[in-house]
Amino acid sequence: MSVSLFVAKRYFFSPFKASFITLISRISMIGVGVEVMALVLILSVFNGLEDFQKGLFKTFDPDLSIVSTSETRFSLSPNQIQQIASVSGVKSVQPILEDQALIRYNGKQLVVTLKGVDSTFIGSKRLKNQIVDGDYLVEYDGHPFGMVGAGVFMAMGMNFEDIYHPIEAWYPNQKALAKFQVTQEAANQKGFFPSGVLQVEQTFDNQMILVPLSWMRDLTLADSTSVSRFELMLAEGVQEQDVQSAIQKIVGGNFQVQTRDQQHAILLRAIKIEKLFVFILMAFIMGIASFTLFYALSLLVIEKRKDLRTLLAMGITQQQLLRIFLSVGLFISFSGALVGMILGFALGWIQQTFGIIPLGIPNALIDAYPIQMEWFDFLMTALVVMVITFLASIIPARKAVQITFDQKINLPKAD
Repeated sequence: MSVSLFVAKRYFFSPFKASFITLISRISMIGVGVEVMALVLILSVFNGLEDFQKGLFKTFDPDLSIVSTSETRFSLSPNQIQQIASVSGVKSVQPILEDQALIRYNGKQLVVTLKGVDSTFIGSKRLKNQIVDGDYLVEYDGHPFGMVGAGVFMAMGMNFEDIYHPIEAWYPNQKALAKFQVTQEAANQKGFFPSGVLQVEQTFDNQMILVPLSWMRDLTLADSTSVSRFELMLAEGVQEQDVQSAIQKIVGGNFQVQTRDQQHAILLRAIKIEKLFVFILMAFIMGIASFTLFYALSLLVIEKRKDLRTLLAMGITQQQLLRIFLSVGLFISFSGALVGMILGFALGWIQQTFGIIPLGIPNALIDAYPIQMEWFDFLMTALVVMVITFLASIIPARKAVQITFDQKINLPKAD
């Protein structure tokens, strides 16, 4: 063990004395520990929220989605669809036609999102577990039905037993509007009956209705091959990136094959940016808290003047003296950081296991704050503590060197 590390260890692990300097050191250590614990927990909550969002997307979003880069509606040739379906790992290719429309029922009206699906969607049993009332179907015996989001169902006062009054869907007729004909023909109107109630998440429940694809094409005056996108479901265990690349080669550069994360890139990017800014803010607060470390080391330098004279007589160098007080600062900070990480991990595990802190949102899909701890967050927190500790210890360490240098000049010369 080097002399600098040995002296720093003696300074830090010396028996507790009821002195103001010792009190400041303990406060500094506790402050670092609390900041580290808070930072670890906050980053873990952001990880949990991101993981929860991804799990939620997995409930109702496809594994891959094919969209046009320039048009809201497009079509693929039967040969391309067949090639996509034959790609290894692809379970089903589902054409989707989605758009907003006005629905009317029982004197109420609401703008909703109508999603036209066909038998491949129903056959894959997507969202079947999210049916909380009614049946899982969009067509029966040639009659159109709609699986309605729970929020839409309650807002419109829909009733399964009302078989005489269908729900009216109104969609603007683009050709009539282009001629400035504001008449009854300016909007297309078709009806359907509710078949089931879907409960997925609040945004979905408050705006989504699943209807037959052919019925949706009739309502929107789209041709028999037009879609908004193709949704693809993959087999378990396949490499998503490999399938994505293979399909991208088939559809060409005018289309984009998106993974589930890419379909919600804006939201996930917003979560990551918010996490980054919170990390920067907490690091800044940790920097302010490190002022206690600065004052603790400064007071320690003043208190140890006699020790410095002894060390000087023993022939200690300026570089060794600088390392002593830098090491003391590291001991104070890293002891607090270690305790903070242990407490942060323990509290995170308790929240992850038992959910002791509730989310406080009525009818939420989760009751407690989600937690997802990652080793990278612990590593980044340790690096931040290291940098801040080093910066906060430089001035006191240099001050110690300066005091020692002045003492050396003022020492009486030997005869």
